[in-house]
This record gives sequence, structure tokens and C-alpha cells, in this order.
Amino acid sequence: MSPWAMAMSPSTVLIVRDEAASTLRQAFDAGREGTPQIVIVRGEAGIGKTRLLQEFHRELTILDAEAVFATGQCVDMGEIGSPYTPIRRLLRDLHSRLGDELLSAATPSARLALRGLLPEIAAPAASGATASDADTVSDALGALLDTVSHDRHLVLLIEDLHWSDTATLALLKTLSFTLRGEHLTLVMTYRTDDVGRGHPLRGVLADLERNRAVTFIDLERLAQDDAAALTRMLAPELDATAVQRIVERSDGLPFFIEELVALHEDRLPETLRDLLLARVESLSTGARDAVDLLAVGGVHIDSDLLDEAAQGWIERDRLHGGLREALAANILVTDSTGYGFRHALLQEAVHDDVLPSIRSGLHARFAGVLDVRLVEGHRELAAEVAEHWAQARDSVRAFDALIVARGFATDTAPEMVASQIGERMLEMWAQIPDAADRVGMSRSRFCARTAEDGLDDPRRALRIARSGLLETPPEHRTDRAALLNIASYALSILGDAAASRDSIIEALELLDRDDPSQHELLAECLLSRVRGAALSLRRDDFPELQRLTDEAISLTLRMDDPILQSRVVDAAAVLLCLAGSLHGALDRLRAHLVHAPTNRTELVLFISEQDVLVRLGRYAEADETTVQNVRGLPRDIDGLHFVELNHAEALFCLGRAEDGRRTAERGLDGIVGLQIMVSYGWRLLGLADIWSDRAELARQRFEQLRTEIDALTAEDGEELAGWGTCTLERLLNLAEIARDAGERTRTAEKAFEGALDIVRAKLEPGISRPHVVGAARALADAMHAGMDAEALEPVRAMIADVLDRHGADEASPAIAALVAAETARGTAGTPSETVDAWRAASDLAADGFVPVRQLWYARYRLAEALLDAGERDEASALLEMIGDGAPAHGIDVVARWARELAARAGLADADTGGLPQLTARERQVLELVAEGLTNPEIGQRLFISPKTASVHVSAILTKVGAANRTEAAAIFHRQG
Repeated sequence: MSPWAMAMSPSTVLIVRDEAASTLRQAFDAGREGTPQIVIVRGEAGIGKTRLLQEFHRELTILDAEAVFATGQCVDMGEIGSPYTPIRRLLRDLHSRLGDELLSAATPSARLALRGLLPEIAAPAASGATASDADTVSDALGALLDTVSHDRHLVLLIEDLHWSDTATLALLKTLSFTLRGEHLTLVMTYRTDDVGRGHPLRGVLADLERNRAVTFIDLERLAQDDAAALTRMLAPELDATAVQRIVERSDGLPFFIEELVALHEDRLPETLRDLLLARVESLSTGARDAVDLLAVGGVHIDSDLLDEAAQGWIERDRLHGGLREALAANILVTDSTGYGFRHALLQEAVHDDVLPSIRSGLHARFAGVLDVRLVEGHRELAAEVAEHWAQARDSVRAFDALIVARGFATDTAPEMVASQIGERMLEMWAQIPDAADRVGMSRSRFCARTAEDGLDDPRRALRIARSGLLETPPEHRTDRAALLNIASYALSILGDAAASRDSIIEALELLDRDDPSQHELLAECLLSRVRGAALSLRRDDFPELQRLTDEAISLTLRMDDPILQSRVVDAAAVLLCLAGSLHGALDRLRAHLVHAPTNRTELVLFISEQDVLVRLGRYAEADETTVQNVRGLPRDIDGLHFVELNHAEALFCLGRAEDGRRTAERGLDGIVGLQIMVSYGWRLLGLADIWSDRAELARQRFEQLRTEIDALTAEDGEELAGWGTCTLERLLNLAEIARDAGERTRTAEKAFEGALDIVRAKLEPGISRPHVVGAARALADAMHAGMDAEALEPVRAMIADVLDRHGADEASPAIAALVAAETARGTAGTPSETVDAWRAASDLAADGFVPVRQLWYARYRLAEALLDAGERDEASALLEMIGDGAPAHGIDVVARWARELAARAGLADADTGGLPQLTARERQVLELVAEGLTNPEIGQRLFISPKTASVHVSAILTKVGAANRTEAAAIFHRQG
């Protein structure tokens, strides 16, 4: 029985927010029982997020004394964000509750990674661990939480994500996809009105909203009845007129209701600012000084820091007396470590109300105290120190603190954090007389380093690089080359191949190939040249690009730089793939990757090896090498989820549909930030939906991603071709079962647009070949539909060109045979010619070097051709084999075609009910449809969402051949 069923005193907030409270309780129960839960509470300022969490915390500590709570508070630090600010507070909270037990749960490498965030965590002297052994922060924190939550329930609360630094956002997104703690509930909040266009949290939220493990709670303004109920609960003595006045003035915001209730005997303030400051203004001078000091320090300040900052400003006894007064007035709250404002809105209002001259002086006090700690080695405070010095108008000290903050970010946080700090330093550069000496490099070189660190946001990186070029004189050739290289790389990511090519060619012309000091930059530029050219590869470019690649590899060998060498080898393999030399690409990768990958750089090469094996049709080998090579790798290693998506494609091609689906979903759960891989994963699942006879689910999946697909395919030719293939195969499968010739023709014409998308992608043979079989099928259907021959020519020419230019390999014979069979079908050859063509295609497809769906499809076409040729016995046996065997490989749609074709030909009775092909869940749903239940009612009965119920109903209607729910119910009853 859930502890929430026990009787307990009612909470004002949880009564008026009963739905939100219920969701939090369910998340707590699930985490307590061993299923990790993540909840994000969102709403505008003053809507009640903080109070909801406070009540949630209060009641849970009563109900479950064994649960371990820890809180992290994001802090508004202006333009400078200290990496992992709320995570440091969270770790300290856990440490205060668990003591050495927390430290004992961390491995030596994890302690090294976390030591920068929590200096009291130190690597054991006897461990022998060194800095090079340290895990990443996300790896270390994930492993720590996983271990600690094994034996106890952790409840982690993180407030105000809208103020979160970039490093924390990246960490939380990673953890939300990879966290496997056994007993864990993570609750986070943010203000919706502070997350506008371009806010870094928006991209994180877009990924989290697709994560099935994340639940969102949207807090809306209270309706009048709820607002009145809250007012009466807070102040039972108020009459109806006073209650109504407060309800009207509060506009449904719970925080304002609380403030107005506290002031109900006084004249109500006219403005929001007056309301926020009304209780503060009633404080004594000493209490107001204490509150002003605290407001400058932040939303929450540790006691010892507050005491040190107060020295010389306010006496200790007067400070503590003022704090007690503010606590009694419900302006401040306190905990075991220090003091904070009851609500962030109060802190903001008080901070802004402090006179500017006094405010800058108070910031200088905090900066001075924190500076001492920074000198003692607490680098995690550097960004906070810099912000205080900046507010105190001391640019030089702020700049020096930023240098330390950038170094700390480089060691512990994603590169983007270092880039953001670097960009702030560039803005201040002109104010610092000896900035280059302080940083240790010229402004131009620092600008290039900052842009390179920020390449996760290519538009931002490009802006930084171009600003650096404007200020770098022509005679500084090496600096200009470095900036042009970054600009080229950013442009290639953005899909502007021509501008990328011009930029990198200019960079290469500036460099001296005989100067050893320039060799590293030269190799980087050669790499950029090859990568950029891959976006618009032309046949005539290939010899030059091969020469440039060989030169880059030669340079990296002389420099003994294995990481850069691996990157160049990977680019060389991609280049060979584009040109259709798949075996050449595989040989080059395997010559360099001679053992199982052990780090991120080697994993990149293995990912390319996987990709080449799949393109070659060597799916079983791709599966086997993946299983062998990823065994023993940590789950959180950067790039592992790309491996899973490539593995999923191999599994789907092998006919291991359920394994492929699970692997693809696991890979998608871990992809962070790289939308092109998200598109790839969803495309794999969409194609699997089509062939498993879930056309409606595939359509819904495509529509859900339509905006993102359009944006991605505008920049990536292979994704354009891939989605074109998905579109045409979905429509061609619909055309296959069209009830009349007109519908079949219209659907075939729409599908042909998908084939044209493949042509528009302008892909080279190595990456366009997987799509030519679908294009040939679309061409055959379009010919049957009587489309104009001139309109068909681009697709016909593309298919011929790809087959002609692609090197011979294992998959080539089967692909050529499938294309030839589709051509025979489209040109309406003699029955015997068509039978021979499809028999050859089926035999070659059975060798296993093309996806298994193409084997079952070829067998179906062979059966169709056999019927046309009068070979009914062979056709009957083949159709029966398809009906029995294809579903085991996830090719249910072809099995259904086979049954329907057999029924039309009089070889078998028509399957009027279609119930045998329903899954167990679909049978449950159909039974409830037959009872007359709506989708929401079905969802409630089966503990699934109404949307999921709707997807199941659509699939059922398709499978049983029913036009509506009533007809499906009749079929169910007819089948008993």
C-alpha cells in the first residue's frame, strides 16, 4: 500500500494543486519502488513551484523518514555562469546527510572528477589514481548516484533551471537519458516566462520532451474558486469582500496571494515592485542592512560567507539580530548551512532596490572574501568571483578571475562553457591593458580557441571567428589561417559547402608547408578541406582530395599525434565511402583500428567501421563486431549511443526486429544534442513501423518530427534521401492495398516524390546505393500509373549512374537483380521474363547482403509473377511460406499482402477477421473497443496514454480491414 493512502493533515498548496501533487506522489512511489523518475515542474514566476516542492518535501519526510533528500539551487550569475553550481550544492547536501558513506560509494577515478566540484572529496592516497584517470563529471556523478541509490531512495530537487549554467544543463540532459539508479526521484523547476527564444534551456527541453522517463507538470494560474479557497485557508478571519479583493489583485498567482494576505490590514500596494518590497520596508534599519547584504550575495548564502562579507559593514550581533527579524517576517528562510530568500522574486526586488553605489561596494565585499578562497585552490568559485568583481566595476580583477574560471571549465565542463567564458573575456579585452600577457596568447589566437570550443553552436562559433578575422591584420598569416579553419568547419556544419570550401582554401594558402611549427594547424586545415568537400563531392575533386588526405596523414605521423591522425583517417574513410569504394574505406579503418576501441577517438573509427559494414550488407559481421567491441566499455562513454543506432540498423536488416527496436530506442534515449542522429534513429524506427504493418504509427511518427526533418534534410543530403525512402515505401505499401486503380495511381504518384527527393539529395554512389531499390520500386509503380516518361527520367538516370559507378562488393549482385526485377515489372515484360527476374532477385537476396525486408518483398513479387504465369501450385506454397515466415522478421505487411493475394487468387479463404495477426496488446485494445470504450477510457483501463490507445486502434483497423470502430467490434464478436 502506498504511504500516500495514510491519513494526514491537509496541505494548503497540495489541495489547490491536487493534480500536480498526485503526479509528484506517483513519481516518489515509483522511485521508492525501484523505477527512477524525473519530473519537471514549470510555470511563470510566482505560480507556486517553490512552494509546491517545499510541501512535497515536508510531507514526504513525514511519510518516509528513510528517504534521502538533497537540493540544488541554480543561481542567476549574469552573463558568467559558474559550471555545475547547483550540482555542487546537491553534492554538499548529500555529503552532509551521508558523510563518509557517500565518499565510499565513489571510485577513485570518480572522486578525482568530482574533487573540482567538491574539494572535500579527495582521491585516496593509496589508490595510485592520477588526473589522467579521472572520469568525466557526468560519468562520475551518474556512477555515484547509481551506487548510492541501490540501497536507499534518493530524492533530488533542483530549482530554477532557467538560471542554470551550460555545463549543468548538459549534465542534467545526459543524466536524464542514462540514469539507471534503482531508487531515485529527480524533480526540477524552471520559470517559463524567463525561457525565451534563444535561451539555452529551450534545446534541452526539446530533447527531454521526447524522453519517456521525463514527466512535465505545467502549473497554471489559479481559477477564482481555487484562489479564494487558498486565501481563506491562509486567513480564515477574512470576510468575503476582503477575500474577493485579494483574489482580484493576485490575478491567480499563489505567491501574490500569500503576500497580499500578509498585508491585508494595510493599504494594498499599487505595483508589483511595491508588493514585493512592502514587508521588507517595514524592517528595522539593521534588519534591512542584513537583507540587502544577503540579496547581493544571492538567493542562498552560507553562514560563514555571510559573516565574513559583513565584517566592516555591519556588526555581528546586529547582523544576526537583523536576520532573526527577517526570518520572523517570513522574508528569509534558513537551513543547516545558511540563509536564503523565501522566494527568488524577493531577492531580485531587494537587490535592484539597493542604491547602486552601495550595491557595488557590497559586491566588492563578496568578491574579496571569495577571492581568498580562490587563491587557496577553490577554482570552482572563479566565475562567481568574476561576476562580483564585474558588478563592483573592477574589470581587471574580473578578467583575472575569468582566466581561472575558463581553466576550470576546460578541465571539468563541456567545451561550450569555456567558449562562453572566453567570449566574455573577448568583450572585456580592450579594457585590460596587458590582456594578451595575462592570457598567454594574442587576441586573434584566443579568438580562434574560443570559436573552436564553441563549435557545438556553429552559428555562434562562426560569429566569433569572423569577428576575429576583422581585427587580425593580413600580415598575421598563421592567426588568420586558424580563424579561417574554424569558420570553414562551422560553415560545413551549417551546410554552406561553397563558403566552407572558399574559407579553407584561403587558410591553406596562408600556411607554409615547410614550417614545422605550422604542421599541426596545416593538418587541421587539410582535414577541414576534406570534410567540407565531402558535402559537395564532385567526381573531378576526388584525386585532389585523396592527395590532401594522404598529406594530412603523413603530417600527423611525423607529429606523433594519434588523436589528430585518427580524425584524418576517419575523414579519409568517409571520402572513400562517398566515392563508392567501401572496401577501400574498410581497409583504411581497420589498418588504423587494430584493437577494440578503448576511448572516444577510437570509438569514432569503430562507428565508421560499423557504418561501412552495414553499407556493404555485412549485417551479421556488423552485429558480431559490435557485441565484441562494446563489451566492457562504460555506458556513458561519449559516442556509445551512435554505436547503438548503427547496431540497430544492422539488426533490422537481419530481421531481428524486436532487438533492433529496443537497441534503437536505447540509442535515442542517450543522444544528446546531435539532431542529425536523432533523425537517423527515428527514421530507423519509422521504416520498421512501415514493414511491421504499423503504417498509422509510422505516419504519426513522421508528422511529430516534420519540422525537425525539414530543417535537417535541408542541410544533410543523406537524411533527405533517407526520409525520401521512408516516404516512398510507406506510400508504395499503401498503393499495394489500394482498393481501386485511381487510388493506386494517385498514391504511386505521391510516392514518386519520395524517389525525386533521393535524386535531389545529389548523393554519391557510396551513400545513395541503399536507396536505389526503393527508387526502382517507385519507378516501376509510376510507370504502371502511366506517368510521363520525361518526369521519370531523373530517377531512372540516378539509378543507372549509381549502379554503374559503385565498386563491386558483396551486396552489388542482389541490388542489381532487385533493380532489374523492378524494371521488368515496370516495363510489363512477358510472364516468364518477370518470373525469371524475380526468382534471380529472391535467390540473391537470400544470401543475406540486402535487408531481409527486400528478400520477403522479392518473394512476394515472385509469387505474384508466378500467378500471372499460371504457376499456381508454386505460388500457393510460396505465399503460405511468406505468411508464416515474414512476421518473425518484423515484415508483417508483406505477410498480409501474401494472405490477401492468396484469397484474391482463390488459393485460400479470405482472412475476414484478421485476429491471428494482432499482438497481445492489440487484442486487449480490440476487446475494449468492442465494449464501446473511448480511447481515454481504454488508456485508463490499460494504464497507457490516450494517444497510445489511439495508435493501437488505428493499427487494429488496418490489420483487420475495418473501416471504423463499429466494424472492428463486429469482427471481434464474429470471431468469438
